[in-house]
Amino acid sequence: MADGSRQLAGSMAFGEARLGWATAARSSLWARCGCGREAAINPRPWIAQGLSRQMLFELEDRLRCTCGARRAELEIRGLAEAPGAGAGGIHVFR
Repeated sequence: MADGSRQLAGSMAFGEARLGWATAARSSLWARCGCGREAAINPRPWIAQGLSRQMLFELEDRLRCTCGARRAELEIRGLAEAPGAGAGGIHVFR
């Protein structure tokens, strides 16, 4: 399409997720460590730093888990996919 909507939809379907997408309605940013711990991550500080166009995997080394891991996998989830309890312990390092 001339307005670029088809190109945007195609890149969203096959491209890597970007941090700015985590601010969409009914979605949230989550980190999962190899130890199994999961935590909601607030994307606002990173977005304030101008990182909204960064791909999620580029931000994973900025997370620290209480188990000692220096990296956690980031993903965007819908509100229905968020765990109800037992989440936490992963923190933004920088």
